[in-house]
Amino acid sequence: MEALAVFEKLVPVALALGGGVFFARRSVVSAAGSKAFADFAFLFAVPCYLFANIYRSDLGALFAWPALGGYAVTAGVAMVVVGVLAWLTTTREPRQLALRIMAAVQVNTAYFAVPVFIMLFGDAAPVFPVLLFQVCVLTLVVLAIMELNGVPVKAVPAGQAVPAAAGAGGPRPTQPAGGPAPPPRTRSLRGRVGRAVWGSLNTPVVVACNAGLLLNLLAFRMPEPLLDGFDFVGAAAAPIALFALGLYLGGSGISVRHTTGEEIWLIAVKCLLFPFAVWLAAEHVFGIHGPWLTYLVLIAAMPAPQNLFIVAQRYRVDVEMSAALVVKSSMAALLLLPLWIHWTQSG
Repeated sequence: MEALAVFEKLVPVALALGGGVFFARRSVVSAAGSKAFADFAFLFAVPCYLFANIYRSDLGALFAWPALGGYAVTAGVAMVVVGVLAWLTTTREPRQLALRIMAAVQVNTAYFAVPVFIMLFGDAAPVFPVLLFQVCVLTLVVLAIMELNGVPVKAVPAGQAVPAAAGAGGPRPTQPAGGPAPPPRTRSLRGRVGRAVWGSLNTPVVVACNAGLLLNLLAFRMPEPLLDGFDFVGAAAAPIALFALGLYLGGSGISVRHTTGEEIWLIAVKCLLFPFAVWLAAEHVFGIHGPWLTYLVLIAAMPAPQNLFIVAQRYRVDVEMSAALVVKSSMAALLLLPLWIHWTQSG
């Protein structure tokens, strides 16, 4: 794929994302309205798209185990490296370390990777195996660390979009007047961890993926009109998800000029070093070539997940920094995507 062709394919992505930013900046659509769009995408459109496509897919081609194994190993090594760097340079508090690892290694699948893959390749199915690995392994590690080192302040549904209240559309999350309120007690540590794990595995996107996978394996025959309905709703996934993300970015009120040194190195790891490490390991260690090399590198180059902010707010840890990382890594990722595509396909 030539560089010009890459830019042409990303024009719809930039248009949908930029439209959201423009409308939020001009107050045509309030940044608070991003939640409605994000909920439609996350709870309905993206699950419909993934279910229908995974149901129809060739699972043998979808689960390229050498490629997925290479990605998993590289992600594991990156988690350790980021954790050590953060421990040496910024903090030794376990929950803060976990958030930094999440910001540098996990990716925004539902709101960024899925729509971008649809526009670039016409299919987001390659995102599905990495999404499952991220939810079932990486996210669970982070949630376990959070639960083992503190009780959440407020339950937030897993997978919920970043609230506009994190930006200019509403007040920043702050401590209650008179100091922090004592956190509510839960029955047991096992119960807290169990609820966190269940909440992570019970998101609509994961349920839709697993349902499509199960019915595919069982060779269950779905009525074509029903599949057409999933396709119809799923067609809205890409533009709506990107528009919702654009509304949040436009209403965030986060300034690039006030970027801290720590934010810079975390964004550099997320958008530059991690995808480069995935490319290096996939091509030169695991012998991955062709489309899967491009898929893995692009997935790794996606921005920090919106759930980073949700987790930070839930456990009241580095909320401001997490919101900034979601916004700034999204901008950096969009600018760097054409370079990564050209790199993987010309190397």
